[in-house]
Amino acid sequence: AWIIASRSRKSRGAMIRVLGLLLASSAGASTSDDHGDRLALTALGTATKSEKWDTSKTWLKSDVSVCHWQGVKCKGGRVTQIKVKDMGLHGALPQELERLTELEEFAANSARPAGYTGCGANNFLNSSMAPFVNLKKLRSLNLEYTCLGGTLEGIEGMTAMESFQVHGNYISGKIPESIDQLTNLQILKLGRNPITGTVPLFKNLKNMIQFNCNFCALTGEFPEVFDYMPVLEISYWDGNGFTGHLPSSIARAKNLKRVSFNINNLSGPIPPGICDIPAGEKGGDCRIGSDIELGPYQANYPWILPVKGNYYDCSAGVPPCARSGSCNTTSMYPSAAQNYSIIHCKDGVESVTEFV
Repeated sequence: AWIIASRSRKSRGAMIRVLGLLLASSAGASTSDDHGDRLALTALGTATKSEKWDTSKTWLKSDVSVCHWQGVKCKGGRVTQIKVKDMGLHGALPQELERLTELEEFAANSARPAGYTGCGANNFLNSSMAPFVNLKKLRSLNLEYTCLGGTLEGIEGMTAMESFQVHGNYISGKIPESIDQLTNLQILKLGRNPITGTVPLFKNLKNMIQFNCNFCALTGEFPEVFDYMPVLEISYWDGNGFTGHLPSSIARAKNLKRVSFNINNLSGPIPPGICDIPAGEKGGDCRIGSDIELGPYQANYPWILPVKGNYYDCSAGVPPCARSGSCNTTSMYPSAAQNYSIIHCKDGVESVTEFV
């Protein structure tokens, strides 16, 4: 009996050692991975059902380094880039993504869906961008058309941010004043989200090239931000509920090629220098007119505010490009989904002039 028991103990010991070796072997390929990186990507793959979209069959494989998972790139053994655009991810963004402390770029955007509504190929089920807000090295975040929810609160934590694109989602709340701390920011695309409140007067975003929140639910007077964004080229604000005057600083935006303020409630004079900026010149995109038709923009969102259109005070004159030019045209620019824009002047209460 003693001999049998002894052999039994030796067998169990051998089995334990073999099992240990097998476990070590299976983990061997991932021992070089940063623990936080692997935890984060495992959570992302699990939450979004990677078995359905990972065509390389590398995600969640214990014998494959995360640096070799489809769409992932590393530097120095740390994950720095994740590109999974239009791949069919379906699930909420996991909080574990906050462990990607060396991440520089995250692109999980979808192509624009038909009719501009709903999600594209990737669907994050109304989850928020909260897992990203403390990633200090993140320079580019693109989550367009992914059914992203939540708010923009905490965005200032992404201190290296250069390109922030969340166009076409369900983000609510206000545009935080703290965005003004992101001095490296070049692209801020917030359009087609139910964002409310007013636009803050940002004074420190000197590198901004594109800034828009068109077809949101913004109100109040538009601030003179163009004086503080010297290299701005594109700025779309159509489809909101702005009141007051067209900002005079628009006429001093010497690099502005595309701008839109139609489908609002603006009044007051048209800044005379608007014809001297690229948007006001021939071939420019200068939609500041009185049109209110949403159909050409395919912008049938429940949060869009009712508007009466822009009616300007032309008693001091009408700039040439607003009489017959790029700011007053029946041409579609640059596509059929961006409507014409006809200037209307309203002197007093009833007298309306249309320049065609």
